[in-house]
Amino acid sequence: MEKFKLLPLLFICIYSSTFANTRLDRHLSATEALKDLNFMYKGRGMVISPDLVKLYDTMKKLGLGLGETGILNKRWGLNLKDGEIKGFFSLPYKNMQMGVLGCVACHSGKAAGKYIIGLGNKNIDVGQIGADAYLAQLFWGAFPRPNKPEFKEIHQRAMQFTGVLKNKNINNLTQGLVPTSQVKTWFYEVTNTPMPKDFGRGQVKVPQLWGYGEKRKSGSFWDGFADGVLPGWAVAVELRGGQSAQNVREYENKIHHAEDMLGDILPPDYPFEINSQMAKKGKELFNQTCFKCHGTYERDENNHPIFKSPKFIPHHVVKTDPERIDFVTDDFLALIDINPLNDLMKYKKRENRRGYVAPRLWGIWSRFPYLHNASVPTIYDLLSPASERPQFFDLRESGEKERFDFERLGLKVARDKNSRQYKSNARNAQKGKRHTYYTERVGHKNIGHEFKFYKDLTHTDKLNLIEYLKTL
Repeated sequence: MEKFKLLPLLFICIYSSTFANTRLDRHLSATEALKDLNFMYKGRGMVISPDLVKLYDTMKKLGLGLGETGILNKRWGLNLKDGEIKGFFSLPYKNMQMGVLGCVACHSGKAAGKYIIGLGNKNIDVGQIGADAYLAQLFWGAFPRPNKPEFKEIHQRAMQFTGVLKNKNINNLTQGLVPTSQVKTWFYEVTNTPMPKDFGRGQVKVPQLWGYGEKRKSGSFWDGFADGVLPGWAVAVELRGGQSAQNVREYENKIHHAEDMLGDILPPDYPFEINSQMAKKGKELFNQTCFKCHGTYERDENNHPIFKSPKFIPHHVVKTDPERIDFVTDDFLALIDINPLNDLMKYKKRENRRGYVAPRLWGIWSRFPYLHNASVPTIYDLLSPASERPQFFDLRESGEKERFDFERLGLKVARDKNSRQYKSNARNAQKGKRHTYYTERVGHKNIGHEFKFYKDLTHTDKLNLIEYLKTL
């Protein structure tokens, strides 16, 4: 078996060492390892056409396109920090240089101006990345390359991958959302099954990683349908990227190590002042209402969170946008049963499983916009009737401090209907702009999560609840 020669494996070994004794030590080791973690193996995985990454390497050296107005940050939503894109690597393979997407491309991001490893990327736009990369690779592949048979094979896989990403019938309609349709297509392809016409998109926001070790037990993904204890689902996107089932079996231990590592990531503390008196009142109210779905929150002797598995909530209770759960069809489940990694990719039985997982709320201050489809910009809006929630809002620079709503807790959005920004957002929503969230799009509804106790909540009650949530 080919040995991994990548830096991430070294970091995983460091993480596993006996030096990481305390939870804080393990957290620091895990976040350091995650920065460089990727699953390229034998030239396969989330890779672009060979040697195309050299253009990016040149851009880094010259400082071109990597500022806050650069295409990689603005148009694609990749994270920019310290003058480089996080989660995008230039790695050698058979005398070629491979451009590789790693885990933090999606699983890191900003909130209130703070860069957080393990937070879902609020602005990633895989559909736009796919469209642009497909075109760039099309031109790149047209140049003759004698004596490089490996180039053609990898280039074709990269074209196929970006072709799926850019497919307008199944890709994401808005930045910050990722379509699970991409994963679903692999099961049809690998089993030689024709894809149905009504395939769906299954758009969801990228989840945070802290608490992942316990979440796996209740099921991967927002609907919890996949058995997360087994390692196959962790590399489902890698398979879609062109990784082979045999290669996944060869690096199965690496997946186990990585998933164990993710279980040690701690949530980010709220970085601003908290009103302790309001938080105390909010906690009392929370324990009378919200805990029924979201649970209680205890800490260990060092004040670190004690993670617990989230609770599955039937759809007839939560009533949020059903597009994601309707996306899991019987024919899709049948293909999971016969895929070449069916021993590593299991799912929960469908009986009484139509619903969503109510996530644990550690670090909830940073995880806006809210709900599985990112349709609600603030906690205050989430505690209000859907009819009062914003129908559209601008997602650009959503992780910056100036876009943070301290009072409502979440993404600051234009609310004055007479303001220039509100009117601009309305026009952009109607035009289908990818940086503008619009609740009239498929899978974008901001309905649901409306409970009987809402009618009794005063403005002060909501602010007290918000103040308590800042402590988690």
